[in-house]
Amino acid sequence: MNELQRIIYDASRILLWPVLVATVICFVWVLIESGFLLYELWLRFRYRDLDALEARTLKARKAFEDGKPRTAYRYLQENNYSIVVARFLFDLIRNYQTERLAAKPLKLLQEYEFYTLKRLERTRILVRIGPMLGLMGTLIPLSPALLGLATGHTTNLLFNITTAFSVTVIGLLIGGLAFVISIVRDRMYAQDVSDMEYLLELLEGGGGRLQSGRRRDKKGVWDAEPEISYDVADADIEKTQAIPVLAEIPSEPLIPVVSSGNGGNAVGSRSGGFPKVAAATAADPGGAAPPLTFDDPAMDWKHDEDPFADLGPVDATPPAGGESAPGVGDATRGS
Repeated sequence: MNELQRIIYDASRILLWPVLVATVICFVWVLIESGFLLYELWLRFRYRDLDALEARTLKARKAFEDGKPRTAYRYLQENNYSIVVARFLFDLIRNYQTERLAAKPLKLLQEYEFYTLKRLERTRILVRIGPMLGLMGTLIPLSPALLGLATGHTTNLLFNITTAFSVTVIGLLIGGLAFVISIVRDRMYAQDVSDMEYLLELLEGGGGRLQSGRRRDKKGVWDAEPEISYDVADADIEKTQAIPVLAEIPSEPLIPVVSSGNGGNAVGSRSGGFPKVAAATAADPGGAAPPLTFDDPAMDWKHDEDPFADLGPVDATPPAGGESAPGVGDATRGS
């Protein structure tokens, strides 16, 4: 064995005791986390009730609206089925009592989302660290065990092999327990975050419990929906506007025509939500309005104002002298 191999061998032998100590610490750690998990599960199965959470939050909101914050705090503190939710409500109540910042509840919710991730990191680290320590605790004693086998020291061989296999079992146990704890807590904390979001929505949002009161009888028939009634304020009585209703629905679409008092611009009036013909022209004030023809001033476009002028004439070779193409813009047609 050369000098470099001797240095590596001595370094690995030195790491044996730190690996054994770390394995024992991680094993105690994962046992403590297992105890906390059992306690959290017991609290959740024993006290968690979504309907109770909703009712307490709505009562707390009503107490806030009535100017009774202490009563509201008492209702909020009854939601203690989870360690995460209880800590969140403690900080939320402290914000209501001291700072009273409008944006602080949402920030607290985000902070506790990171808090749940922090708690999950503890066991997720153990999922990786446990098997790694077990493997290191297995390989490090193998070198002196093989050396004892070569030199005939069976006692040294037995001691190192026993240590290697024991550390392997402990390392795998740490990784397995940590994996189970992480999976269960991931689901639990996601549910806690959802409950906190719902609590804030009921407490800070604008909605409340729907007052429908519907239920089924023994025959499975739903109760009738209650009539919705409200009292109109005095200030709104004069502002109430009647919506005009067309007495008769026209059988065909009505075409807007030109009103003589509008300077030649097409005007369409609306009444009751349907288009109606504008007022009669000055030539026939009492009669029906004239039909819309090509001689109408509203259709008398100049070349600069014609939106279709850029498209060019209909014929490829328009007539000379600036005359219109045959059949297009002929004033005599349609009269």
